[in-house]
Amino acid sequence: MTEKVNFCQGCGIQLQTFDPAKEGYTPKEDGGLCRRCYRLTHYGDYQQPANPLIKTEVLLKKLASMDALFLYVIDLFHLEESMIDGLIRHLPLKDIIIVATKRELLPATLSQHKITAMIQQRCKSSNIFPKGIVVVSDFGKDGTTDVFKAIDIFRNNRDVVVFGVANAGKSTLINALFPHRLPITVSQFPGTTIDLIPIVERGYTIYDTPGIEMRNHFLDHLMTDQVKLLQPKTPIKPIVYQLTQKQTLIIGQVAMIHLDIKDEVSAVLYLPPGVEVHRAKTENANVYWEKHTDGKVPYLNQKHPLTEHTWKKSDDKVDIVLMYIGFISILGDCTIKTQAIEPCEIFVRKAVI
Repeated sequence: MTEKVNFCQGCGIQLQTFDPAKEGYTPKEDGGLCRRCYRLTHYGDYQQPANPLIKTEVLLKKLASMDALFLYVIDLFHLEESMIDGLIRHLPLKDIIIVATKRELLPATLSQHKITAMIQQRCKSSNIFPKGIVVVSDFGKDGTTDVFKAIDIFRNNRDVVVFGVANAGKSTLINALFPHRLPITVSQFPGTTIDLIPIVERGYTIYDTPGIEMRNHFLDHLMTDQVKLLQPKTPIKPIVYQLTQKQTLIIGQVAMIHLDIKDEVSAVLYLPPGVEVHRAKTENANVYWEKHTDGKVPYLNQKHPLTEHTWKKSDDKVDIVLMYIGFISILGDCTIKTQAIEPCEIFVRKAVI
């Protein structure tokens, strides 16, 4: 007789009952969750997996071998962080539907047309040409009908694969699609799902997948409370500054944005609540940085040197993106210089709002 193999319904790892020190342990023979997922679900107690089961390159090869419809989940608030470098090279000739999550974080005045245009523009620059785009909000609950409609149109008797970078909202989306099931484990921490999780529903199998990591993850350098803070669950309230001359925006203990302003500049900050911002004259910024930023959120436990970059402002309105933190929209004529600790990546893009 073949022994039945059970897998954690929260993260996909193979369950075992013989060694509490190893991954996949559950004290119950018929348990549906490993101890790690159980503690995360019921107590918010996060433990990083000792050895993530599937490495990114192995996962991408596995996905490339599957004949399926692919739902590419992106986070609208962290749009750039959601992009997978060379996606078409990794998944050539695949039918892809973009599912954009976390609409609720962006201003309500931002129209559906503008959101779709923003996604299309970003996909085009990465040579991604999806079959369709679906926008969901309210943790995936608002928009599930549209997701199923897209699946029904483009599935063509194939299974469905839900994929994307860590924290884009893949598991949350699947939980919203199938609320009657035991929920897949969801958290703000990268790497919660560590193997493919097959779910048989509606006559086909839909797979949740581990987050694809294409770059250094800033969240890996932060304490647990700050990771949670940088994953907002309520609408972002923009902070607006009208600036003249030489001004600097100091973001926590991670970055300084120096603006050499020709006339007047409007700076709109889209940052999670709790991120501490200080405005200073540029001539005083370095003194403030050295004396007053210790413990300002976000911060790292160890000192890192600052990396400096000067940006060419090619459009009248641009976004300064602080990866995994948020972005600042700048309207007006100015020169932009940034200084940031090494784990905090910054770049400038055409404004999305």
